[in-house]
Amino acid sequence: MATTPRTEPAVAAPPGPSAERLPDFAGVDVGVLAARTDHAVLGEVAALLLRNWPSADDAVAYYEDGPEKALH
Repeated sequence: MATTPRTEPAVAAPPGPSAERLPDFAGVDVGVLAARTDHAVLGEVAALLLRNWPSADDAVAYYEDGPEKALH
């Protein structure tokens, strides 16, 4: 009886951040998006954003949140 040598599966490197730049959605009106979308998940996310975003004056983005930080 012949034995077949055992081979281990190749281990892939874990995925890292993509070098592709993220699209800029700064001009999207989330209120209009929430009102017009038929997509259940997108509608819920837009509603959650509106509920937790008191006003445009209170919106804050931190440098640590940006994609540039993850790429360096």
